[in-house]
Amino acid sequence: MPRRRPTHAALPVLLLAAATGCYSGLDANDSGASGDGDTGSAATDSATDGEPTGGDDPAGSAFTCDPDALVPELPLRRLSKLQYATTIADLVRVAAPASDVDAILTEVDPLLATIPDDARETIAGETHGGFRRLDQTVHQEHVNASYDVAVTVAAELVATESRRAALVGACATDADPANDDACLDDFITRFGARAMRRPIEPDELAFYRSVYDGDGAAEGMDPEAFADVIAVMLVSPQFLYFVEHGDAPVVDTTDRYWLSGHEIATRLSYHFWQTMPDDELVAAAESGALLTDEGYAAQVDRLLADPRTEVTFGEFYREWLWLDDLAPMDALVGTALFDAIRGDFEPGPDTTDNMVAEVVDMATWTTFAQGGGFEELFLSNRSFAKTEDVAALYGVTPWAGGEPPVLDDPARVGLLTRAALVASGGNNTRPIMKGVFLRKGLLCEPVPPPPNNAAANPPELSDEMTTREVVEELTEQPDSGCAGCHASLINPLGFATENFDSLGRTRTEQTLFDAAGNVVGAKAIDTSSVPQIVAGDTSVSAGAAELATLMLESGKPQACLARNLVRFTLARPEDVMGDGCMLDEAASRLAEGVPLVEVIRAVALRPEFRQRRFE
Repeated sequence: MPRRRPTHAALPVLLLAAATGCYSGLDANDSGASGDGDTGSAATDSATDGEPTGGDDPAGSAFTCDPDALVPELPLRRLSKLQYATTIADLVRVAAPASDVDAILTEVDPLLATIPDDARETIAGETHGGFRRLDQTVHQEHVNASYDVAVTVAAELVATESRRAALVGACATDADPANDDACLDDFITRFGARAMRRPIEPDELAFYRSVYDGDGAAEGMDPEAFADVIAVMLVSPQFLYFVEHGDAPVVDTTDRYWLSGHEIATRLSYHFWQTMPDDELVAAAESGALLTDEGYAAQVDRLLADPRTEVTFGEFYREWLWLDDLAPMDALVGTALFDAIRGDFEPGPDTTDNMVAEVVDMATWTTFAQGGGFEELFLSNRSFAKTEDVAALYGVTPWAGGEPPVLDDPARVGLLTRAALVASGGNNTRPIMKGVFLRKGLLCEPVPPPPNNAAANPPELSDEMTTREVVEELTEQPDSGCAGCHASLINPLGFATENFDSLGRTRTEQTLFDAAGNVVGAKAIDTSSVPQIVAGDTSVSAGAAELATLMLESGKPQACLARNLVRFTLARPEDVMGDGCMLDEAASRLAEGVPLVEVIRAVALRPEFRQRRFE
């Protein structure tokens, strides 16, 4: 008798119900980074109440710790695209014979690619780096893609007798019907615990037994019935979301609870590894060791030492520094003006990615290999270019591991001078765009929105004036609506990097071209400015190196990184009151020069990491 398939027809409905449940969440903004163009930025950052963050004392903190403060009620959070993909892959590795894993993932990978990309989280219209993990908001594309992945994974896991034996056990393939009930219960309990990242409850066991039965359609150890159970599990809200119920109330508090051992294990694993807990972490949750301070700290140290953590925090640095906004370096190859500007350097289709990788490698090497602090990262004069193209821009040989080569160019000092942060990939160096990034991305300070009539395109190159002169003429006229922000907040920061051309190469003068790419002259570069890192400070910066020092001395980049680290850790916008203690500790440690890896560790050891507010 052919098996009826009532459960598969219900899968999209089940998933859609999860997406439209009773939790209230944050608004997802599918637009790209706001304010990255040459006109200014988007709305004021509500998290700062319109005030710049950071303090004048680098040893201090911009934040106030109030242990009694509570964060608002939190939305239900779903797995990010990366977390979903890694979890599916790890479930396959747990369930299938090792020899079959690659073949199964080959079938699943094209479907994983159809999961919509995660938009960066926004705060009152501002785009910030540091986290992409979203609330419960989903689109029909999520529903369809997740359904297709679940059905395909399920079908692949039961496709052969050897796979069924690995998945369920020998009882799935023997001829003894007497052990079928126990076999099914054991499978649901074991596989379900890994998929849901916690033990299966008795009512859930009964539910999945009914899914297997299919209204009486299942006969014996039915492969299609096992596939139905797997597919329903993989579209369950318990799999797709971080569902937390809490455990014991936090003493002397209201509405604050300690998470259960399995909930803590899940938070830890996804925070450090972007995937489900491994066997050792599950065992620590089940034994209760994870609920003790000593046992919890031991697991934090173990996960932190794993190479997967370096990959995860590479993504953190990538998002904090807005590296996904870097334009293609080869988009204008073949046009007369850009070809004249680039000369004998030919950017390829991978050059942009190579620039980004160089910064990510710089950040992760400083954090994990060197054990450096924020200053080592911010002022590093090492090259981490592994490819010929980026190494050529720096004038060094490619880095092949070990001790990174030193950059001899005195202009190439620190994070602010990396090719990925100063290149534009166009004809124009776009100092306004860079100024907006430095103010918002590295100082976490708001920039008021541009007027409605502001131009959205970068200024045209002039054959008589430098880019700085053109920008000053367009945006700093005393009677314009632009000067208030541009002359004090934006332009001075961007002008500090004008000694780098649009491909990120150092220069002391700007070659002037006509529209056909013919050289018509040259003018000296002026990188001096009054950046006002601290409002009202009239200190003059001669260029990017001095700007970096002024920023570092202000303590504001450290406070900004603390904000982004807390956002990444908690997967939501920070609350300056409710998260004040975590923010204060992170910012203070960064300002004191504590190694970055120790700051990451300290944030995970905060009690807030193991707690949640429930009303």
